[in-house]
Amino acid sequence: MINKLIVDNFKCFDKIEIDLKNLTLFCGTNSSGKSSAIQSLLLIDNCLTTDYSLNSHWLNLGHFEEIRNFIIRRERVYIEIVQEASLCKIEVAEDEIISSAEGNYKAIYYISANRVGPKDFYHKITSNKNFIGENAEFLIDYFYKNSRNIVVNERMVDNSSSTLDFHVNYWLNKILNVTIALDNIISGNIITANYSFKGNKNVRPYHVGAGTSYIIGILILCLNIEKGATVILENPEIHLHPKAQSELASFLAFIAKSGVQIIIETHSDHIFNGIRKAVYRNEICNDDISIQFFEMNQNNLSDNINVNLNSRGKILDVRDDLFDQFDNDLDELLGLV
Repeated sequence: MINKLIVDNFKCFDKIEIDLKNLTLFCGTNSSGKSSAIQSLLLIDNCLTTDYSLNSHWLNLGHFEEIRNFIIRRERVYIEIVQEASLCKIEVAEDEIISSAEGNYKAIYYISANRVGPKDFYHKITSNKNFIGENAEFLIDYFYKNSRNIVVNERMVDNSSSTLDFHVNYWLNKILNVTIALDNIISGNIITANYSFKGNKNVRPYHVGAGTSYIIGILILCLNIEKGATVILENPEIHLHPKAQSELASFLAFIAKSGVQIIIETHSDHIFNGIRKAVYRNEICNDDISIQFFEMNQNNLSDNINVNLNSRGKILDVRDDLFDQFDNDLDELLGLV
């Protein structure tokens, strides 16, 4: 698990430190630094696991001048993470990237907001059984190859079966009242998926609400991933009804408690309140949650503020723009402002 992220001179940041916990939420207004914080994590992961490039796996950062803070303009960008007993850091300059890692670095998994939606056909991958793709395009194939895997005890919610297939469908049904079946394997590298509703025949993804295709990869990856891994989810709420968003938040709290670190970037008050509700229900401890609120300061640099919850899920650090728009709109409708 990553415990701390330190970023210096990267994009909108001067120098910040971010505390990360089992379940971490990045929130704030548009263009306030959330995505840049995620990109800093992905950049250090790239440098430690693939190659030394600003434009490779998951990233298209351009060149050094594009990532160096245009106000501070120090000669190097510095990113460091503390991951349990390991310390990993990179320095980026005009013509070089230097990295170092002490201890055993654990790679990051990332599902972006640009993940694939409904498709009739999904491609298979032969080179790496557990590669999910730049935009999670191989997650259905990943599911097919791992569907008979045994889910770890901490993630089992029903003793009827211990397989990944069973538990993915358990949560998919709980959140959206739908199940998935992988039917036809066609000519080597193509796989199809069908969804079914209670009492209805199987239907193609095209004929099911888009939210189903956007959530399925999250369920598959989180239920099968190894303990101690870190998963970054960008806008997990895409195309989901508010009730489903709240249920998804409960699922993510459940996964975080089971030993997987979850980092979420979101604009959804339903995800935020769903996490608060999970604390209230004792599904996860408030001390295992880090809520990071990003905002631009008067110098046009991004700051991060820790937002704390008490053991009942109450917000202890209320501030403007922290999922307050519903209350603001309601006050106006009621003539209170």
